[in-house]
Amino acid sequence: MKILSFLLILLSTSTLFAQNNLGPRLTAMGNNGSAVSDVWSLQANPAGITEIIQPTVSLNYIKHLFSDEISTQALVAVVPFKNNFVGLSFQRYGFSAYSENKIGFAYAKKFGDKLSTSINLNYHQIKITNYGTTTGFSIDAGVLYYFDKQFTFGAFVSNPSKQKFNNNEVATQIPTSFNLGIGYFASDKVLIATTVSKTLNKPIDVSLGIDYSIVDLLSLRGGLSAKPFKQYAGFGLNYRKFLLDMATTYDANLGYAPQIAVGYAF
Repeated sequence: MKILSFLLILLSTSTLFAQNNLGPRLTAMGNNGSAVSDVWSLQANPAGITEIIQPTVSLNYIKHLFSDEISTQALVAVVPFKNNFVGLSFQRYGFSAYSENKIGFAYAKKFGDKLSTSINLNYHQIKITNYGTTTGFSIDAGVLYYFDKQFTFGAFVSNPSKQKFNNNEVATQIPTSFNLGIGYFASDKVLIATTVSKTLNKPIDVSLGIDYSIVDLLSLRGGLSAKPFKQYAGFGLNYRKFLLDMATTYDANLGYAPQIAVGYAF
């Protein structure tokens, strides 16, 4: 099983960093985070953390069902102070013989009620047993604009300077991607979001998602993405300061990838 898992990793390594862990809420909405505000916006468009009004932390776990050993763990934390916001993120993907780690530090600022901007510094690491470790750095930037109470527009670019890992023996690159998104509040209970994404050397991807707040406690979510075609679904529970979100992703080639996140707003 470890050999099979390692082969799967090697075949897909060049795309793994493009698939940031966006947390169950944004994942269930079709990986739509460019124009949606959430604590997990740290991994999608950090400008989206500027709607968080109190310190918030969330821990996420993903089980990749194509292998019993491969999983993803992630942690995000956001601290607001006046119109400034600081965020920390950590993500680990892999198993005992292979792992990818990413640590991010984000700063976002809100300008009035319309505009938010952000910058995110990332440290990347790949560790392969018997092959060694390679590291790299990248910078992301994002902006979020509130056109009115119904429409939000977001733009996010990841690694525009095309930074690479410092070990030539590991052929993996840190992907460069460009993302444009729109969020539409159809009502005070329904949010519809769409994102157009382009990762260099890959097809353009378009995703669509919805978040329906049935009551203050419960939200249902769903989404689709085109390239590759994936289906998403999930729900969220918000009880006082505790946050519980669950989602699953279905890929025709890799099967289901369920995930759960537990958060707390101080």
